[in-house]
Amino acid sequence: MTVSEYNKCVDNFSDGVYRFILHNIRDKDDAKDIVQDTFEKLWMTYSNVNFEKAKSYIFTTAYRTMVDKIRRAKKSEKMEDSHLNTLTDNRHYSDVKQVLNEALTKLPEMQKS
Repeated sequence: MTVSEYNKCVDNFSDGVYRFILHNIRDKDDAKDIVQDTFEKLWMTYSNVNFEKAKSYIFTTAYRTMVDKIRRAKKSEKMEDSHLNTLTDNRHYSDVKQVLNEALTKLPEMQKS
């Protein structure tokens, strides 16, 4: 594929790829990102892609990029949920002296001195 053929692919298929991704994930910003990533991947390998098969390559790459993005989002959601529960402390102390005294009572005698 030549550079001019790459530009034709962008002109001919970018709208269709965007609508395809938007239909599946229903987020305009993510759909735009996926389309941009897809054409970036095509640009990186445009010399190895046959122009006649470019449409298939573009839609396949867009689909795989979308699946990867969904998987990454699920993993980050799971991590955020699990960390929120363990890292929060709901106790509110109004007296610092009381907190320190409680902590001191938990220490062994050697460390208290």
